[in-house]
Amino acid sequence: MQHPDAKTDGHYLSDMRSISMEEALASEQTFLRLAYPSEASLEALAKRFGLDELHVRDINNPIHPPIFSKIHAACTHIILRFPITPTSDEVVSASLIFDDKTCVLVWPRERLHIFHPEDILGLSVHETVAEIIHTLVNYLLTCVYAKREHMNDTEDDALEDINNADLSQLLFMRRQMSRYARLANGNAIVIERLLKEPAFQHNIVLLDGFEHMERAKNIADASSEHALNVLQAAQSLLSQNLNQVMMFLAIITVILTPMGVIAGIFGMNFAHMEVLNEPLGFALTIWGMVLLAVITGIIFKLKKWW
Repeated sequence: MQHPDAKTDGHYLSDMRSISMEEALASEQTFLRLAYPSEASLEALAKRFGLDELHVRDINNPIHPPIFSKIHAACTHIILRFPITPTSDEVVSASLIFDDKTCVLVWPRERLHIFHPEDILGLSVHETVAEIIHTLVNYLLTCVYAKREHMNDTEDDALEDINNADLSQLLFMRRQMSRYARLANGNAIVIERLLKEPAFQHNIVLLDGFEHMERAKNIADASSEHALNVLQAAQSLLSQNLNQVMMFLAIITVILTPMGVIAGIFGMNFAHMEVLNEPLGFALTIWGMVLLAVITGIIFKLKKWW
């Protein structure tokens, strides 16, 4: 049964004239795009490219990791992986199956990137493959740049006002950036393997795409590491503030304890405490407590405990 959002677009690369899926698979120098592929579409792909059941399942798996696979001497299957949007934590995989005659781009779910006809008009199949890969990896690099800028703003806000810092948001963004680094690394490995194929060895567009993934990986790794340093610095500052509060409370407690002892003695209400009958008894007691507190404070200062 076909999904209601399924899309099938076939074109001749020479003039980008629209054709059916059957014609795209049967003709030469064609480009086919599928989204939410039906069982019939997957069977047609399997028959056209000689795919086994495992490759068909991989094509229809939206969470499959990046891979490079040679179906046979003339046919290649690669899977690349990307974030759905720059602000989303979700990622999706896309498959490219191609030989010398036809290139097929398959989105196992909804189609996320629209390729304009002028982008691939007049290109060969291999040039089309390189252009598609370059467009997709450039999107991932753009997501990394956008996330880095957002992280920088969040880090600046956190260090500017540590007490109101949104550390949970920064931790979430660091996790996203770490995921971007893994995606870029996986895609770079696939592209590097494709560059070893004779048809792509000197393809400048594909080389640029590989450099994009290396740059995205390095930026994502560096941003993730910097975010970790900011988190540790923020936690250290918060701990330092808490330590200062605890130290102040401890000092107050130690200084007031001797005063409390004196107050406790006079609070025992003995029947014969002659000092209670002295006119200056209360004042002398209070000044004695204050003097004891001052002496305790001086001792703390001399011992450098305060």
